[in-house]
Amino acid sequence: MSANDSYQEDNYQEYARLQVNPDYVDVILDESSGGMSAIHRLHKFDKQMGPYGLRRGEYEIKSLEVLRKKGHRIVLESEKSSQGTKKYDGLLDDIPVEIKAIEGSGTWSISTKLRDAVKQHAQYAVLYFPKSEFFSPFRVSEGLRLYQSNPDNPIGSLSKVLVIAEDRLVACWEKKATPEGWSISEGLRGQNGADPFTIPPSDAKL
Repeated sequence: MSANDSYQEDNYQEYARLQVNPDYVDVILDESSGGMSAIHRLHKFDKQMGPYGLRRGEYEIKSLEVLRKKGHRIVLESEKSSQGTKKYDGLLDDIPVEIKAIEGSGTWSISTKLRDAVKQHAQYAVLYFPKSEFFSPFRVSEGLRLYQSNPDNPIGSLSKVLVIAEDRLVACWEKKATPEGWSISEGLRGQNGADPFTIPPSDAKL
């Protein structure tokens, strides 16, 4: 059995387990990619309307759908910790993950969202861009640099940043032992690689 076959078998086992668990709803297995998703009944979705005609809770739903179709295992959990404080959104391939929306064009907003994700004990962050024109590889790279260079930011254990623009997984950054600290990666697990994208000329320094 290949590593990818084993991973998909794990997804099926988790799908079967959560499908009979009354605490989880919308338990879905993607027959094409082998990905699966589920939502804990106590997971809270933000009902506030965002600037682009979607409630902010829908950003999480769209991220969940994209990741499942890419073959990931994504489960949105109850966000209340045992201490009563808000924790990460859920588990992505069994790793704590926080989904953060980037609704504007500023670079500092990315740094701020990453800081908040680490404060919520996430090891992975998903940056969701409701408007794809706000995404560029250079902008995310600069946001990572600003986050890492700010001594007031918690160090945490953030190791991967995945980027979704509207309905596409467009890029992934992984923490590396390099002077820059992060490198862009398209090689996730098996079928989970990011969609191809072109770096605009203005982003050539990436």
